[in-house]
Amino acid sequence: MVDKSQEQAISLLEEAKKRGTLSPDVENRLNKLVRANVTDTLKTPEKRELTPKQVDILVITLKSRFESSKNKKLRKTIDFADVEKSLRASPEKLYALQRLEETGGGPQVIGIDGDEFVFEDRCKESPSGRRHLDADQSAARADEFGADMQSTEAYKAMQETGVYDSNSGSWLKTDPEHRKSTGRALRGVRNVGSVYVHEVAAEYNSPGGGWRASLKVKKV
Repeated sequence: MVDKSQEQAISLLEEAKKRGTLSPDVENRLNKLVRANVTDTLKTPEKRELTPKQVDILVITLKSRFESSKNKKLRKTIDFADVEKSLRASPEKLYALQRLEETGGGPQVIGIDGDEFVFEDRCKESPSGRRHLDADQSAARADEFGADMQSTEAYKAMQETGVYDSNSGSWLKTDPEHRKSTGRALRGVRNVGSVYVHEVAAEYNSPGGGWRASLKVKKV
């Protein structure tokens, strides 16, 4: 049975379809619907599984972003029905995506790597719910979510598709041994139109920056 929240989300999705794009206002309203359905399940590490209602609304949100994507090649090579089938068969991946969603990442399916769908954060600035963290705290949070931190290569590829982190910065995946031995970690930022990935002190803690995630879901 579809509840009121799901009906609202579906209505917003249909509205986005008619417009041919997902406006910021519609996306914000969809995000609020997703966050409104976060329960204690998400706060319990031992149970990494969403409720059926949470799954339905999260899938609707991910589908709306996919359908409003400006990447026509992506929509030609990926059938979202296959993405949804794979997601519903992977409870822990759904849990991870929900954590990325509720912390402001705006995750989207952005491609295929072998037999896996690739999801990455696509919020314009570093996720608002993952800031005030140093590099080690960020890495620990990624592990807790069940996701990877975005790699340098993925970060640069993302920046080629739009403007990201022009007013913030994001911790990126750094080899743990390198981080431990040098006390430094990789951080990405866009400044005056140019993209930079550089090493900074791992204990650096900025209110204007957090970390971006990458997640792979096996096709079924």
